[in-house]
Amino acid sequence: MKARNKDMAKGNKPKKDKKDRLSSYKAGTLIIDIIILFLGLIFFIGFFSGSSKEIVEGFVRVVGGVLTALFVFELINFLRIKDKTVFDWVVLIIAAVIGITGVSLIIWPAILVGILKFIFAAIIVVYAIVVMFTAVMILRPSGSKYWWFSLLFGLAALVLAVVILLVGEDILVLLIGISLVVGAVGGIANAILASQAKKEMKANSKILDDASYTVDSTKTEDEAKPSDDDSVNF
Repeated sequence: MKARNKDMAKGNKPKKDKKDRLSSYKAGTLIIDIIILFLGLIFFIGFFSGSSKEIVEGFVRVVGGVLTALFVFELINFLRIKDKTVFDWVVLIIAAVIGITGVSLIIWPAILVGILKFIFAAIIVVYAIVVMFTAVMILRPSGSKYWWFSLLFGLAALVLAVVILLVGEDILVLLIGISLVVGAVGGIANAILASQAKKEMKANSKILDDASYTVDSTKTEDEAKPSDDDSVNF
């Protein structure tokens, strides 16, 4: 019996590791993905609205406000987490960089228009790396079948971030919008796949617990039955 329990413990260890990996992915990051998606759509609207200096500066201020709000939300979410992991600190650092960028865009829109491509290229690179890291280091070891989907979108966003540095100002806003939307799709896919993996793991854990209970109950009944050796011969 001890050997059987030992084998079951060994079998449960990988599942515990998967559970720990999934628990490190916080659902609050989905809000960041949605805001990034919304930000990308704002870039689309800004591109098709015109390209005059006033529109671009006003657009930069709107973007700055969205980025600042994103940082405030993530800071509040971070402070509410009791057991903070490395992943939580990484997300906070990214949010802090985004927040500083947002405040700078609000205060100095005209100055930052010229370096807009460098700022958002850096943001998209960091964001794409987080999306790919989540797919490879959290979803894949957790047994998610479609972890590669978000990985591809993260890679696509990373490539687009590099392309941003090479294009002219005429399509810069459009390309930034595309990059943000692509990266956000990968991030949202991560959240959906992580949620599905958690549900599957919970269901499998319940099945395993029921099976263990059945085995223990059967063994208890067998022990309760008198054996032939315990019978009294007259």
